[in-house]
Amino acid sequence: MKIKKTLIIIIVTTGLSISGYSHADWTGEAELGISSSGGNTDNTVFNTIIDFELTQESWRHNIFGHFYYAKSSGKRTAENCDIGYKPRYFMTDQDYLFSFLRYDQDKFSSIDHRTTGVAGYGRQLVSTEKHLVDVELGLGARQTVYLSSPSTANLDGNELVYYLGGKYIGRISNTARFFETVRVEAAQDNSYIESITGLGLSITGALSAKISFTARYNTDVTGDKGKKTDTLTGVNLVYSF
Repeated sequence: MKIKKTLIIIIVTTGLSISGYSHADWTGEAELGISSSGGNTDNTVFNTIIDFELTQESWRHNIFGHFYYAKSSGKRTAENCDIGYKPRYFMTDQDYLFSFLRYDQDKFSSIDHRTTGVAGYGRQLVSTEKHLVDVELGLGARQTVYLSSPSTANLDGNELVYYLGGKYIGRISNTARFFETVRVEAAQDNSYIESITGLGLSITGALSAKISFTARYNTDVTGDKGKKTDTLTGVNLVYSF
């Protein structure tokens, strides 16, 4: 996997700068989901997600990433991943400035690699023991490099991106919570919308199960770049700390 040097430098530098903090200073989740079936058709699905955050006074440092792989009858049917870093600086208890840098790949959508950088303003509209609501507005740029094929010729390039993000977490009970995250990245050539809806259920201690439904939509998909709408239903085991 060829990750751009600038992204590697930023993430590695960030990791080194905060590596002196103990495990107790970090919070986050690591998820893993694996399924396999046999018979007339052999299917294998592997899904992993990380979401770590470090709090330093007014700063929140978030490192996130995911990898998804699917195979059917010996042939890969899906493979995509992303990794990124998102700092937030809280000016008040509710208002903050944020930025993020994200690198992703999706070979089955003919995307060799794509880098997105955004900066903007966010606000926690609600922050109680039972409910959390965040909204974000930002502006940035996106660079996309497609796999070489006739349908993707001359499509590589840079785009101005308008960003809208939202997150809701609702505590249903001591052992259950509902969550919804929405991300919109609007650009001239293609706008991307992602919605993740899920339910988390505590099992014991730091372990829980998560059931989620992810829908991704691209406004402009042509040729062999894939379908406009992509969906994923997952059941993952989650370790929280």
